[in-house]
Amino acid sequence: MSRTPTSTPPSAGGPGPGGTKGYLASPEQRLRYLQTLNEVARATTGQCLSRHLGPYLLIKALFFLALMRPTDPARTDKHLKWNHRRHLLQEVLEQYERTGAVDTAHFPTLDDYAARHSAPGHP
Repeated sequence: MSRTPTSTPPSAGGPGPGGTKGYLASPEQRLRYLQTLNEVARATTGQCLSRHLGPYLLIKALFFLALMRPTDPARTDKHLKWNHRRHLLQEVLEQYERTGAVDTAHFPTLDDYAARHSAPGHP
């Protein structure tokens, strides 16, 4: 596993909302990680865990959005992070509806989201 900082665990496979926490897994590392999880799950339960990854990420996105709704209007950093999480939830919903799966590898980091949304002419 590379030590590139993000906040997403290797199972999610892409940059996470925290920006500088956790690890970023390469596509090859993510595949090996999910294959290993599936082997262990198949041996113990008879089912693959990866078939539940989409629903898990959908619930996780909703949970984190509800968990961190900002209450202090002066905390613009919290509002930015919450709007980023709303954006991620929308991406998760769209992917899951379209494909039945969720791939977080191309989701924007908080820093990328902030840069795009603070650009002139962007709401």
